[in-house]
Amino acid sequence: MNGIIFDLDGTLLNTIADLGNSMNRILKKYNLPEHPLDAYTLFVGNGMKKLVERAVGEHPQFDEILEAYLDEYQEHYLDDSLPYNNVIETLKTLNERKVPIAICTNKKQVYTDNIVEHFFKDIKFEAVMGDQFDGKHKPNPHSALICAEKMNCKPENILFVGDSNVDMQTAKNANMTPIGVSWGFRSVEELESEGASQIIDNMSEILNLV
Repeated sequence: MNGIIFDLDGTLLNTIADLGNSMNRILKKYNLPEHPLDAYTLFVGNGMKKLVERAVGEHPQFDEILEAYLDEYQEHYLDDSLPYNNVIETLKTLNERKVPIAICTNKKQVYTDNIVEHFFKDIKFEAVMGDQFDGKHKPNPHSALICAEKMNCKPENILFVGDSNVDMQTAKNANMTPIGVSWGFRSVEELESEGASQIIDNMSEILNLV
């Protein structure tokens, strides 16, 4: 394989506490029932608007709640988020080996850029694609294919690494090889049922695939 595209949340970073705690603070503000953090592992994956839809349900003030959540998360997305084991080391090794890498996530672009700058400032990514709120987020292959172009790689020569059904679907839609990670927000069974060609249990295993 010539290149690797990584999902962000649940793949490179454990962000569930910041995502969930921010949402729960907004739910409390609007006198709505809060959710345990474990529930948010099923709410994430399809973008931040969908996360709010799953947490809130139908609500006459939905647009206001969405904006309040985006503002709240912007203030707190670095509180408790951390890279998973061996992520930094593996990304540095891929850089050293001249393997082109990119990030493709459904997190809002501005948050994605700031998070990547904070946690991965010493890592070279050929592309960092977040949600543009244009309806073309994963599993639409649009952003993944932009990554491929910036990586100067053919889609069929790219591994797409992620932790959810959305990532596996994106890989297939973009004609890339879907690789699932067992440490993320979703189950191995979900990844396998969505066509993961392989499941890795440690980030360093990716080095054996390129």
